[in-house]
Amino acid sequence: MNLQDAYYEQKFEVEFLRAKGDAFQSFFERLMGLVYKADFMACRPWGNQGDRKNDGFLKSERRLFQVYAPNQMDAAKAKAKITEDFAGAREHWGKHFDAWTFVHNATDGLPPHVQEQLLDFEAANPGIQLQPWSLEELRLIFRKLTADDKASWFGLALTDATRIKLGFGDLKVVLERIAALPAPPMTEVKDVPTGKIEANALSEAVARLLKEGMIKSPLVAEFLAQWHDETLGERLAEAFKAEYRRLRGSDGPNWIFTALQSWVGGDHRGTPEHELAVLAIIAYYFERCDIFEEPRRAAR
Repeated sequence: MNLQDAYYEQKFEVEFLRAKGDAFQSFFERLMGLVYKADFMACRPWGNQGDRKNDGFLKSERRLFQVYAPNQMDAAKAKAKITEDFAGAREHWGKHFDAWTFVHNATDGLPPHVQEQLLDFEAANPGIQLQPWSLEELRLIFRKLTADDKASWFGLALTDATRIKLGFGDLKVVLERIAALPAPPMTEVKDVPTGKIEANALSEAVARLLKEGMIKSPLVAEFLAQWHDETLGERLAEAFKAEYRRLRGSDGPNWIFTALQSWVGGDHRGTPEHELAVLAIIAYYFERCDIFEEPRRAAR
């Protein structure tokens, strides 16, 4: 995966994780509209008729979509939602579709009895294919977007040229911001263990961004060594540890990485140079093991 693709895929995954309810439907419609253009027909509620159990239709595949993205997936509510929406879809749109797709936001998959329900409905309705879609299915569609479409959605991406242009000035702005944050007492800094990316279950996109940051992370060490305040590096390390501890146990390691990007980058994010500076600093403290978990040692 190249740097530009990794940058956009991470942005896409974060958008997926953040969107709930109506925001998730808008996210889905934007993706499908950008990829399929006029082939995808979004459907909005109309008066007391609602949307007649239609959250979008892909004409070329005769595929009808129903979108469901609660704050927390509940198996009983999901089953009731599928039962109601599929029945309504057959009633109002049955002659138009051959595939019915339940788009949801449960990244860890649907409960087994919900999957069983979909299979039972499919068996009872020959000629109609029922499928659940979530992050990975939508990610494959996202990969069909042109670079211009991705840029229109998420802004300009990091490039190899950005890496070449990065200098001390870009790092200084970010470092000084973090340096102003209060930090707890210092603790021991250990060597970087092997397999840390895998041990933290970081996505391919996040791993690619971290590795890109590692290329420039020596600039951070050099910057700190030359800075007039020799305690800056360790104070920053403690600030990183405190922020990581605060975020740990939230929505998973990839979300934590994104939250750290926002924390490091502050309110002035946007340019590729600044984004790469943020990655270089995160990678520096990642390599030092100030943030994220160390892999467990194999038992002898």
